[in-house]
Amino acid sequence: MNFKISPCNKQEYYLIANLEKSLFDSPFSIKDLENMSLQEDFKIWKIYGNNLIGYVCFFQVKNEVEIIKIGIMKSHQGKNYGTHLITKIKNLSIKKIFLEVSSLNKTAIKFYEKNGFKIIGVRKNYYTLKDNSKVNAIRLICEL
Repeated sequence: MNFKISPCNKQEYYLIANLEKSLFDSPFSIKDLENMSLQEDFKIWKIYGNNLIGYVCFFQVKNEVEIIKIGIMKSHQGKNYGTHLITKIKNLSIKKIFLEVSSLNKTAIKFYEKNGFKIIGVRKNYYTLKDNSKVNAIRLICEL
């Protein structure tokens, strides 16, 4: 399938917010995205063909990136779209990419390790689940 990766404009935030609702227990709202976009270093890139396939939200400060979230439509997961987004970020003039992920999200951890990330730490009881239980965040880095 042909696809493109490009910056997401504010008029498209509703597409990201709708995809968020289908993927995450604590989705970003349009307002969340608008508030984050007020920060100069915040970026959202979309990957799309005829329709939105996915996106990545991140901060780029000097030569480092902090990925906040990657979301790929469930029907397109496992088809390397996330890898294409990571590769595009790696092509920026940066030296390190950081991110964190729930310790319960084994699929995401494997995905990031496959894309060159290494575990560098754990944030104990970082995320709160729907039942109010806590789960650790795994911190990862990819050094370029």
